Amino acid sequence: MKKFFKELFYFDILIYSKVVVGSMKKYLIIGFIILIILLTGSYFIFFNDKITLSLNGETNNKLEVFTEYKDPLISFKNHNKEIPKAKYILQEESNLDINKIGSYSTNYKIKYKNKDYSITRYFEIIDSTSPTLTVNTEEVQKDYCTKKISTKLEYTANDNYDGDLTDKILTEEKDDKLIISVSDSSNNKTTKELTIKYKDKPKDIFKLNGNSNINVAQNTTYKEQGVKYTDGCGNKIDKEIKTTGEVDTKTIGSYKITYEVDGKSLARVVNVYDPSTYKPTGKKIIYLTFDDGPNYYTSKILKTLDKYNVKATFFVTNQFPSYQKYIKEEYESGHAIAVHTLTHKYDIYTSVDTYLNDFNKMNEIIKEQTGSYTRLFRFPGGSSNTVSKSYNKGIMTELAKRMTEDGYVYFDWNVSSGDASGAGSTKIANNVINGVKKCSSCVVLMHDIKSTTANALDTILESLTQSGYTFATLNENSSTAHHHINN
Repeated sequence: MKKFFKELFYFDILIYSKVVVGSMKKYLIIGFIILIILLTGSYFIFFNDKITLSLNGETNNKLEVFTEYKDPLISFKNHNKEIPKAKYILQEESNLDINKIGSYSTNYKIKYKNKDYSITRYFEIIDSTSPTLTVNTEEVQKDYCTKKISTKLEYTANDNYDGDLTDKILTEEKDDKLIISVSDSSNNKTTKELTIKYKDKPKDIFKLNGNSNINVAQNTTYKEQGVKYTDGCGNKIDKEIKTTGEVDTKTIGSYKITYEVDGKSLARVVNVYDPSTYKPTGKKIIYLTFDDGPNYYTSKILKTLDKYNVKATFFVTNQFPSYQKYIKEEYESGHAIAVHTLTHKYDIYTSVDTYLNDFNKMNEIIKEQTGSYTRLFRFPGGSSNTVSKSYNKGIMTELAKRMTEDGYVYFDWNVSSGDASGAGSTKIANNVINGVKKCSSCVVLMHDIKSTTANALDTILESLTQSGYTFATLNENSSTAHHHINN
């Protein structure tokens, strides 16, 4: 029995040894395989190249034009370790222009161990700076009547990229603001708003047409001049004007005509006299008349007339269009406005129609400036001129008849200042001062386009006012001082 158990024990040991040895052998084989795999992976991980190429800085860059830019270049690594620059060849290809708006790029190319690598950086060059806008004032004045800006505006615009943009400046009026703006080529906009202030509204004008004192010969026709009632801008105020009084030209005497509206009142005295026995008594009447303007010297003449409170008659032209505004100033100052000619060219005497065309155009300008047409005029050269013969024989006789029939009144003169023939200021003054001594109703010819006349006027008015003369403006009932018609 003991032997049996001993043999059984040895058998079990043998069987167990075989199983254990067999299992160990199996595990050793599996472990060896795993070791081979780990060694192979480690080789590829630690002994083969792992190249990375990246940009330093941003890939997409938005840069302001003209700003300085420093290229941060690239990063070239193997296994996260920077590869020395000596071991590779770097080439940069770039079209970047920092001074010009647009899209650009820089391409970096690397050759390393016979392999090529590349990466690209992108740029957008922009202009976000608005132009500089300079204006000479913070507010502007506007004329109440014309609605035009009277302030002299001066402005300039400059841009960092486009340069001078003054000719690109735009202006717009909105809500009592003058908006001045300018935009550059990148649509950067600069705007300034100026306050608009209106000049004071001018006062309404209620004035007599013609003189306040009129002499009319007995048994002639009295032409009622009426009054003018306009706002300060020359626009007619449509209100009924109450007129009282009558003139009986068949009966010698003085008649008073009264005009009333809105609490305002004006009066005119009409003296009907017997022409066969009439003799001037008291003060002479002097009608100062000025031809050919308005002009640069008209302003000085108006100031001198105002200084002496003397009213005159201006036979106006359009020879100097930029001075048209003085027609309105003459009218509003109480002076009479009459047609002389539009062009002052004598070829208007070619025909009746040619003359009328010129005349009517000038009368339209007068209406624009004063609010109404005039029926008073003076022929260029006077009714006695002979230059018209070169254009149409008999034209002056025909025109005088035609214009009179149409209700117009023309005036010549009986005192000449001599300024048209080149007289100096002293001579002009003497011609007028001495000339008025020879007439009771003196129509004096002068020209407001002459500096000599402008300089002589103060002397003339100082002398004549001290002598007690009366000054008046011409009207349809005034002395016409007609010349003899020579054509």
